[in-house]
Amino acid sequence: MNSHLLSRNMGRPKKVSDSDILLIAFEIISREGFESFTFEQISKATGLSPAALVKRFKTKRHLAYLARNRKWDENMEKMNTAKVSELNGLQGIFEFLRLISKSVDSKRLGEHLRWLGTEAEDPKARKKVASYFAETRGIFYRLIQEAISNRELKSVHDAHDLAMTLEALVQGSIFQFGFLNEKNIERHLTSRINSVLQPYLITRPAITTK
Repeated sequence: MNSHLLSRNMGRPKKVSDSDILLIAFEIISREGFESFTFEQISKATGLSPAALVKRFKTKRHLAYLARNRKWDENMEKMNTAKVSELNGLQGIFEFLRLISKSVDSKRLGEHLRWLGTEAEDPKARKKVASYFAETRGIFYRLIQEAISNRELKSVHDAHDLAMTLEALVQGSIFQFGFLNEKNIERHLTSRINSVLQPYLITRPAITTK
């Protein structure tokens, strides 16, 4: 829900759902910073008074963690879309990278960088992040197994370990990208993953990046 439309069109503020507030709060916190955002900023965007927000969410830190957890839920929902389930084999691995790249394009990369490390401070946030990473590993594992069955990749000793390597490399490369002078995150991720897969390749994937 667009925060500007919410603020302008909301006739009865008490009906604004916690979920909508958290998604709007996440945008504001990502822009302003974990420590610097204010209830007043969220109040202006949602149409709810600061007092009403305090009554619902108690503290800024609690609101911030809830907002981040809600965002991880949204990310998990995207991982379970039909588009992801249709990916197959070696080409599917690189298509999956393309989908990940779109989710952390230049407009959203700052979210990841600003929140780097904050998840580790909250047990619920850690659980959300761990679930997201596990889901990513599971998708990589399926695609690796399919690529082996399709005779696109050589058989590997431990497909689970390779999937974990790819998932860890993707997460690390996303954060690394934020500090480099590169412009194309999809190309960055594709290059890193391609390097890891080189020893296993039987056929060459048709890799295209913008």
